[in-house]
Amino acid sequence: MSADIVVVGSLNMDMVMGVERRPAKGETVLGSGFFLNPGGKGANQAYAARRLGANVAMIGKVGDDLFGGQLLAHLEAAGVDVSNIGHVAEAATGVAAIAVDPEGDNSIVVAQGANQALRPEDVRYCESVIGGAKLLMLQLEVPLETVVEAAIIAKRHHVPVLLDPAPARELPRELLRLVDYIVPNQSEIEELTGVAVSNASTAVVAAERLMGQGVATVFAKLGSKGVAVVGRDEAFTVSNYEVEAVDTTAAGDAFAGALAAALVSGQSLREAAGFANAVGAITVTRRGAQSSMPDRQETEQFMQSARQGD
Repeated sequence: MSADIVVVGSLNMDMVMGVERRPAKGETVLGSGFFLNPGGKGANQAYAARRLGANVAMIGKVGDDLFGGQLLAHLEAAGVDVSNIGHVAEAATGVAAIAVDPEGDNSIVVAQGANQALRPEDVRYCESVIGGAKLLMLQLEVPLETVVEAAIIAKRHHVPVLLDPAPARELPRELLRLVDYIVPNQSEIEELTGVAVSNASTAVVAAERLMGQGVATVFAKLGSKGVAVVGRDEAFTVSNYEVEAVDTTAAGDAFAGALAAALVSGQSLREAAGFANAVGAITVTRRGAQSSMPDRQETEQFMQSARQGD
């Protein structure tokens, strides 16, 4: 059975701890509350979309080790199709060390491990899976040439492409021309365009520059200032929900997964952005990555309560 959403991306085991403040160069600080949590931008987004009711398949690589088995079991238990996630004997499963301060902000170090073994030939082998989808989701924690190849395959089959350009890096025009939806945060859109972004107006300027490079629609995440959405036929801003942040680690991935789920269900750009904003808002109120993500029922109740409180 084909999936509505296919995710090509990373799987990591997150090693999370709380800190009173994040360390400076050469400094050691004491942490607390250590726990392991399934993560990786690709797996997070696949999990988020599945939790919200989408039919999801993932393409990726894990090591032949304990963490790899745990990550696959967690995704499979959620209903994600993991049949195209391979095992790599010569590399460990990806891991991320995450320090979270009392404001919920984080610092992350990622050891990519088996994620680096996901090659263009792997996604070519899965062409029928990608070609049968309604949406392809991509991020930048696997080799860039693999990301480009996946996007090329999607376009060959007229499958829209959603790109989360994180971790931030310069991207080739070849890839941007293949992107239908891009979801950068403030620093990422600045990295991609060279435009200093401080509000919705400057985000629109940066978005138009991205569109000039071939991207169809930009969802610029502006933190407390909301999300600026710029497409070829419309531009608008969606306000954020006011919540108390505990851990922002998975906010961007939750947003992307929710946006994908909303888009394949037929929601408009405005509806999808509002829905994704709600999912992101709920996610930051809890610790961890996948463990913090809500399902559709909780999200709809949250949105209804917010409307009643207006």
